[in-house]
Amino acid sequence: MIERILRNKNSQNIFWFLIGFGITILLFHRPIPTEYILPIDPQKINNQQIKFDGKCFLYRVEDVSCKLDSVK
Repeated sequence: MIERILRNKNSQNIFWFLIGFGITILLFHRPIPTEYILPIDPQKINNQQIKFDGKCFLYRVEDVSCKLDSVK
């Protein structure tokens, strides 16, 4: 099936354009910088009580250092 498509001159041009475009994207792709932002202001959830699955939870805001692994 691919052989029959590639026999046509127009199909060959489109095929090689797509191959070249893909190689160009692979060579010149720049990674997008990732920024980690908290979705909720910590002061809004400080000392807030939540009941879930029959258990009560109290949220406390503490300063800690941690490394966030980016999703790859």
